[in-house]
Amino acid sequence: MPQTSTSYRPELDGVRAICILFTVANHVPGTLWFINGSVGVDIFFALSGWLITWLLLHDTIEGKASKLASYYTRRVFRIVPLYALTVILYGLAALTLKLLMGNGEEVVNFRDGLPWLATFNGEYMHQETGTLFGHSWTLGIEEKFYIIWPFIMVALWDSRAIAGAALVGAIVSLIWLGQNPELLIRGYAGLSFGAALAVAASQSGSLTSLLRSKRTAYLALAGIAGAYLCSLAWPHPFMWNVGVAFFAAGLIGNLWLGEGGWLSRMLSLPPLTAAGRLTYAVYLTHVLVMNVVLLALAKLHLPTSWLTNFVLCYPTAIAVAYVLHRIVEKPLIEVGRTVAKRFVRRPAARAEPAVRMQPVRPTVWRDTAET
Repeated sequence: MPQTSTSYRPELDGVRAICILFTVANHVPGTLWFINGSVGVDIFFALSGWLITWLLLHDTIEGKASKLASYYTRRVFRIVPLYALTVILYGLAALTLKLLMGNGEEVVNFRDGLPWLATFNGEYMHQETGTLFGHSWTLGIEEKFYIIWPFIMVALWDSRAIAGAALVGAIVSLIWLGQNPELLIRGYAGLSFGAALAVAASQSGSLTSLLRSKRTAYLALAGIAGAYLCSLAWPHPFMWNVGVAFFAAGLIGNLWLGEGGWLSRMLSLPPLTAAGRLTYAVYLTHVLVMNVVLLALAKLHLPTSWLTNFVLCYPTAIAVAYVLHRIVEKPLIEVGRTVAKRFVRRPAARAEPAVRMQPVRPTVWRDTAET
């Protein structure tokens, strides 16, 4: 039978830690030719699609309304507070740049982009609004998927065909609305790969056994490496990013369902898992932190290189993320879990049997810190 456990997987935090390294490396000016950090977000997409789908499939809350209310509550407290704070920080940074250096361009960019950023629609921002918080495009795609797909799963799950058609229709519509279809296709393809594999694995014991196999892990790693190398040789077609996401979905399924081989042990090393828990905060703020670090280096007239910039920017971003995680992100995640528990429907009272039995309470699955 397929495994239905929803317990915490430290190796997935390890995956997140490696992905965010690539992402930061990609945004530091002068990225070396052999680093295509853009693939980091493609792996994130596949991971998010798997987690959201698998956890909802095995959520034991009774009642469709209770399940959706609990899920959306956790997502709001998980995502929105830190995101809103980051948008405010970008606005303050733009204003500070104008006051200190007389450069008002970023203030204009922030003003023009704020309606898009404030509504999680960064992927639809027009290019003329500038690139301030431009990497928010991934968050806009993920949040729409987080809203639409769970609703479809709960409302239409009695007919898998209708549910699948509804998701495809929604994704096609969202891509059609955008001006940059390559980014939108990358995002929704990666999320769909993870979601589709989670659904298939939950329905098929043979597929679950296949995903648990060490050969699956090796094949997925080889596929990711192959698509990555192709992206270096032919960097323009975004199909290589989609290829990375496709094989990443298989790797995530193996890590989630597998028995814990050498790869899981490596990805579960404490330094990686600690960094992985900070990835959301790092992703949100690393460009802002990087610009501050580079501005300081320029003011001090210090020689720089890509390696120097990365070595300074990444630890600084981790430090900022740690503070934000402790004072904003983690406390509000706990608040979200507490509020979500109110939607759990307790078992109805029944006549007491001759032998007292311990009641089985419905549970809320643990939020595994999806990005």
